[in-house]
Order: sequence, then C-alpha cells, then structure tokens
Amino acid sequence: MSSPQKYSRPTIILHWLFAATIIAVFILGKVLEGTAVSPEKLNIFMAHAGLGALTGLFLIYRIVLLIKHTRPKPDPDWGIVMISLSKLVHLLLYLAPLALVISGMGMSLFAGLMELAIAGDWQAWPENITIPPAALHGFAAPVLLASFALHVIAALYHQFVLKDNLVARMKTA
Repeated sequence: MSSPQKYSRPTIILHWLFAATIIAVFILGKVLEGTAVSPEKLNIFMAHAGLGALTGLFLIYRIVLLIKHTRPKPDPDWGIVMISLSKLVHLLLYLAPLALVISGMGMSLFAGLMELAIAGDWQAWPENITIPPAALHGFAAPVLLASFALHVIAALYHQFVLKDNLVARMKTA
C-alpha cells in the first residue's frame, strides 16, 4: 500500500484536540503551581486533573489511530538528520504526555489530592509534594514543553522556509 499524502481525518482532528488540551493543561499547571493553598487551588487542580485525564484518553486514542491508519512518509529529501530529529520529537510528544498522565495520577493517588479536592479540604493540602511521581511530573513537563515548541518551530520552518507545505498533511480541508 502506498503512503498517503496526508493524515486521516480522525488523526487530524485528534492532533488539534490533543494540542489544545496540552496547552490548557500546561497553563493550568503553571497557574496551579503559583496559587497559594486555598479553595481556588483545589478548583484549579480539579480542572488540571480533569483535562489531564482527557489528554490521556486522547493519547490512547491517538496511539490506536497510529497503529490503525497509514501515515505519510517523510520526504526523502529531508535527509537523515531531519528525519531522525522528527522521529525523536514525535516520540517525545507521545512519551512525555504519557509520563505526565501516569505521574499525575500517581501524585493524586498517593498524596490523596483528589480526595482532598472533592472534600474541599484545602487546609489539608500539602505545601510541597515530594513523592516520586511528583519528580517525574516535574521532569516530564519541561520535556513536553520543549518537544511541543520544537514541533511548532519545525512546522513553521517547513511552511515558511522550506515552503514544502508540510502543514497541509494536518489540515482537514
């Protein structure tokens, strides 16, 4: 079977939904980090955790689509370095969110964050969370941010410098 010129419609839609939820979860995470322990912090946590879980579901479905649908192949003119960097960044765009979802769930479970938030017990919220999942969460977030930024920069480079219309692969129209 030959390589398609663009991604499948479900993959394209999910790509943009995934990007939007990642941006929203990241922003909420930064706001959460900078918010003093208060009832507001619990609300921000609930939004962050809920969108994080949704992102995890999108990630699982994205992996299913990755297996189910044929993807466009990289242009051989890109060369081995660009193709290898592309594969690495895309791998990180799967692994970093996976690590964030798993570590977020681990923090919530082992530190009892969800129970505190549901109960509205903001006074018992831990000032510092030092359990191992928190360290993974703190490591994976900047990895995701860097890979996301590289992905966007590469798309802009392809579109405006190479002018190879790579972005058309991820457009529904």
